[in-house]
Amino acid sequence: MKKTVLIFGDSNTWGWKPSNDMVKPLERWEDEVRWAGVMQAELGDDYKVIADGLNGRTTVWNDPIEEYRCGKDQIIPTMDAQAPFDMIIIFVGTNDLKVRYTVTPQDIANGAGILVDKALHQVGDYVGDPKVLLVGPPPLGPIADGVFNLMFGGSEEKSKDVAKYYKIVADTYGVHFFDAGTVVKSSDEDGLHLQADQHKLLGLAMAKEVKKIIG
Repeated sequence: MKKTVLIFGDSNTWGWKPSNDMVKPLERWEDEVRWAGVMQAELGDDYKVIADGLNGRTTVWNDPIEEYRCGKDQIIPTMDAQAPFDMIIIFVGTNDLKVRYTVTPQDIANGAGILVDKALHQVGDYVGDPKVLLVGPPPLGPIADGVFNLMFGGSEEKSKDVAKYYKIVADTYGVHFFDAGTVVKSSDEDGLHLQADQHKLLGLAMAKEVKKIIG
């Protein structure tokens, strides 16, 4: 029987190309290029990877401009819709760095903690008892000259501290943790998203984590 891995992510799971200029229609990396696709290929046919990536998804914040992006409201319906599964990977938080939210790295991690808590309390019935892996997002790249300057400008330094607080949250809840910033870096092109080579690095690294956690 296949082992199923559910990813609850944002635009880097969706596959946003750093070359998007916010004027032309959005482009996304092909399935096999995205880190979830790379992970699927590396894991092989004994695994099924379900990638739920939503552009702009936050941990717990309601976006007054881009509506329906609050992860806190979405994680339970997502889990129920995709059940049963053996593991859930929670990989959100970068969008919490938007200037409009004005929150600290610790608060971003605490928001991720709420998602972890909800995931842990949703076990049982048809959802089963999945393992939880919390992923700390990589720091932002250069923002000042890119299309996200006004949206994320000034958050570069803050972004460097997010993962360390994610580790504290993961330890507090007793779930698994992986710091994506140890293997990938955000693009120099838009400061936010992953280039194709970084998707590959992340997918391969995450496949190792999945095998380590659920065999």
